[in-house]
Amino acid sequence: MTWLAGGVLYSLAYLTIGWWLRDSPQVLVWFRVVALLAAPFSGIVVIVRRRHVWTGCHWLFWATIALGLTMSSIGLVGWTVEELLVERQISWLGWHTVFALFGAVAPLFAMLAQPHRGSREGLTATTAVDIAGIAVMTGFLYSHFIVGPDLTPITSQQPSLSLLVLYEFQQFVVFAGMALAAVAARHTSWGATYRRLAVGLLVNFVTLSIANAEIWHGMYQSGFVYDLIWVLPFAFYPWAAAAAPISDIDRETDQAAITPSRPWVVFGALGLIPLLDFGLREVMPLGPLEGFRGLFTAITMFSVLPLLMARLAVERGEARQADSRRRLLAAATEQADDFIAILSPEGRIEHANGAFCRALGYSAAEVVGMRSADFLAEQSQSQTPAIAEAVAKDGVWRGTLVRRRKDQSTFLSSGTAISLVADGITHLVGVERDVTRDTQLRDQLIHSERLAAVGQLVSGVAHELNNPLQSIVGFTELLIEAERRQEVRSDLDRVRSEAHRAAKIVRNLLAFVRRSAVERARVNLNEIVRTTVALRSYELASSNIEVEERYDDHLPPVLANREEIQQVLLNLILNAEHAMRGANGRGRLLVRTAATDAGVIVEVQDDGPGVPLALAGQIFEPFFSTKEVGQGTGLGLSIAMGIAEAHGGSLSLAPVATGACFRLSLPQATAPAVPEFQPSPKAEPWSSLTGMKGRRALIVDDEPALRDLLQRLLVKRGFSVDVAADGAKACALIDQSDYDIIFCDIQMPKMGGMALYDTIRRRQPQKLAAFVFVSGDILNAELRQFADAAQTPLLSKPFGIAKLDAVLAQVLARRPAGRDPRAHGEPVSVPA
Repeated sequence: MTWLAGGVLYSLAYLTIGWWLRDSPQVLVWFRVVALLAAPFSGIVVIVRRRHVWTGCHWLFWATIALGLTMSSIGLVGWTVEELLVERQISWLGWHTVFALFGAVAPLFAMLAQPHRGSREGLTATTAVDIAGIAVMTGFLYSHFIVGPDLTPITSQQPSLSLLVLYEFQQFVVFAGMALAAVAARHTSWGATYRRLAVGLLVNFVTLSIANAEIWHGMYQSGFVYDLIWVLPFAFYPWAAAAAPISDIDRETDQAAITPSRPWVVFGALGLIPLLDFGLREVMPLGPLEGFRGLFTAITMFSVLPLLMARLAVERGEARQADSRRRLLAAATEQADDFIAILSPEGRIEHANGAFCRALGYSAAEVVGMRSADFLAEQSQSQTPAIAEAVAKDGVWRGTLVRRRKDQSTFLSSGTAISLVADGITHLVGVERDVTRDTQLRDQLIHSERLAAVGQLVSGVAHELNNPLQSIVGFTELLIEAERRQEVRSDLDRVRSEAHRAAKIVRNLLAFVRRSAVERARVNLNEIVRTTVALRSYELASSNIEVEERYDDHLPPVLANREEIQQVLLNLILNAEHAMRGANGRGRLLVRTAATDAGVIVEVQDDGPGVPLALAGQIFEPFFSTKEVGQGTGLGLSIAMGIAEAHGGSLSLAPVATGACFRLSLPQATAPAVPEFQPSPKAEPWSSLTGMKGRRALIVDDEPALRDLLQRLLVKRGFSVDVAADGAKACALIDQSDYDIIFCDIQMPKMGGMALYDTIRRRQPQKLAAFVFVSGDILNAELRQFADAAQTPLLSKPFGIAKLDAVLAQVLARRPAGRDPRAHGEPVSVPA
């Protein structure tokens, strides 16, 4: 509004100064020249200063406006100079009128740029030629109405009604065109600019109508209030230009690619020139000046011909550029990894890129003309109407589909479908990608999370099972020691054996769910294989699968992670079990170990359908699976191969006559293995262990049955035993007495075993050598690290008397008989 207010104030100042200079004609003339030029030049200055913020058709729009303002300035100066300086007595007709008319119609020419549709730099050249063609045609009309009559003698010049009507009609058309543009662009950023210009053109139309009425009645007087028609309307141009939006190419769509060309503008102008010339000669004859009219027509024709040639050249350039862009886009589309297809309104494929054809197994020639539903699996056929409805309603659809290949196999794809209008016909463009691997990886991650949760559950259950198993083993061995009847001893031996079997199952489960991939040790491969087969022995027997095990007793040790190797073997056994059960409902599984020159091998062979030769090279690839959807992730063998290679070995498919045979090869350890201590399965008679009588022991366990069992076993060995149900009570007893051995459970309420150990280490570190940890979760990595750091023996539940006596001998061998400050009084028992 600042510019508009300035225009009003400027108009008032113009009238005031002009009235004040009424008695000084020469000064008034120069004042009028300068003052009238300032109004249009203010708009030119604003446009020039802001030219860097516009591009393409935006800049063409304002350049046309600026050219119009320049033409108006020339017309105003010519009018003033000719009337006031040359004193030619004509106030409305002359060469300057052509410039004034051109300046007035310039906003209508500028609207051909349609700036509200974007900068559209690709259309700038053709639009500029179109504007030039319209300008030449307009100049041709002006020449008949103005220049011809201006050549007549001055004394015979009279106001022309046709010229006044043309001038009025032109200004009304310019105003109406800008008003319509303001309505059409009301929801765009250019709506306000059009409205400002439309208001200025309305003011111009009103003031011009008043002035023309005065001209017709011979009352028009220069240097009077009528000069406002050359001052006030021009204030709206700098106002509109100063607030016009800038070009933002990043946010614009490529309208140049979809805006139709307008060659008819120049061609129409060329065709209308002779028709208009003939019509005007008949309607408005000029008599002896008809020769000048013919000259104007010839000049116009020769002016339009270069424009026509320029227009054709621009068209060819744009066509080449568009063709180059199309080829570039076609090449990019063809090389894209995404599947791209263009469908006709009837739903048939009109074009598909190479990725689409390769993914579905068709050639490009086969795809064209096929219905889109031909590539959908049965479960996705029902989505076709919903896709069409979504595109029709929202213009876009996004979702997943199950695609069907030529060989009838299926895969999952995620894509987008949009509508595209080309030549008035609505096509459907689909862009998709295969998300099978992404989905499988997501499912595998979910599966891994579930396995981790199962691992936590198994760990807790194993701990709870080992406690009652410890009681069963311990009390059974007490009964065996006291029983003399052979038949009863045999039954008790069976109970102990089954309890050890249950403990082994629990230990195997713990070994499978624990993960310690970074730690490797020298292990006996036969023992790992036996343990893994035992994990699936019941399921294999239930599936009528006979298991044959062949172990090489002279197998060298290998450096490996037990849990990872067990994972590889378990995966191979599960695959064999699935193949045999699916093919015959029964089968025979052979598991064999052997030593080779390079190390050791484990072979898992089944008599199932085997692996087809065409798929033998793919079975170790991630996400490749021959199982039905939902029955496998396709990651088992690839993970197994990764584990084997990380150990310096390999996993391969060995050739066999029937079924499939997978061979795991591992290098042997370079140094001799250090045998682990394995107590004799037969318990050494406790009476043969010397030096135990008079010793003191503390049992810290929250399980009453285990406290009672250990207390009875130790009392029989001559120990004076105290018991505590948790670490807090044990801490009080250790403060009061010296113990030769302290059996401490790990998981207890209030204070666990590790917390008790840390407390004693701070208070009485000299008593730490008596500690023996007892746990049902012997495979816990944190517990292992703690026990190793503390150099403390670790008893795994359930343990037998043999292991108990071995630990007693180990601990007591490094400790003299304890000295009790209470002079070895009666055993102290802390209530549980």
